[in-house]
Amino acid sequence: MIKVKNIGYKYPKAKTSIFEGHNFELEAGEILAILGPNGSGKTTLIKSLLGLLPIFEGEIKINGVRSYVPQHTLSPFDYSVTEMVVMGASGQNGLFAEPTKADFKKTDEALEQVGMLDWRDESFSHLSGGQRQMILIARALVSSPDIMILDEPTSALDYRNQDKVLQTMKYVADQGKAVIFSTHCPLQALHVSQKTLLVKNNTPSIFGLSKDVLSQENLSKLYQLPIARGRLEQSEIIVPLYS
Repeated sequence: MIKVKNIGYKYPKAKTSIFEGHNFELEAGEILAILGPNGSGKTTLIKSLLGLLPIFEGEIKINGVRSYVPQHTLSPFDYSVTEMVVMGASGQNGLFAEPTKADFKKTDEALEQVGMLDWRDESFSHLSGGQRQMILIARALVSSPDIMILDEPTSALDYRNQDKVLQTMKYVADQGKAVIFSTHCPLQALHVSQKTLLVKNNTPSIFGLSKDVLSQENLSKLYQLPIARGRLEQSEIIVPLYS
């Protein structure tokens, strides 16, 4: 479904690249986690996958309709939560088409999936950053994508809502869709993703099965900080060892 071969990106007229030499593959029903330090080009990579930024080298092959959940979104208009989410259907119906009863049914189902159905009549602009993030994920669900791409979807969320997002990504993948998300939490990647891509400036990226890529050695080198991976009762844990 997705095949990325040796891609690179740099700003126009820049002498150095933001990233280069990224390679990975993702099939339907799989989840890919992208991890890297601040400024390593995770968001730039995601925008390249979406076609929003042109790569200067390499090749991207994507088969399917993509939906995008950005880190932050504010609307200049006072849309309700329902209005924001039902916009996800415009990709199928046409930009100026009126939403159908089926679209509103899908909207309620998506809001219920992310635990935000009780807020459907609220103003989107009055919600917290974390709540807005959940609404954008619901909108992506309504668009019925083949590939869902999320940029740090849990960054503004408490633990309970982080778990909702992770469960939603699992749900999407179980429907035979591909999911790509960036995160600063290796434990989330280990918990939900089959594959992981580690990215760092001026360093070859590392791609493979999450259980192999998310090793203590790889993560410690990635973040320049000791990282421990072990077991607590029946679960695996990954924790930084702060100095």
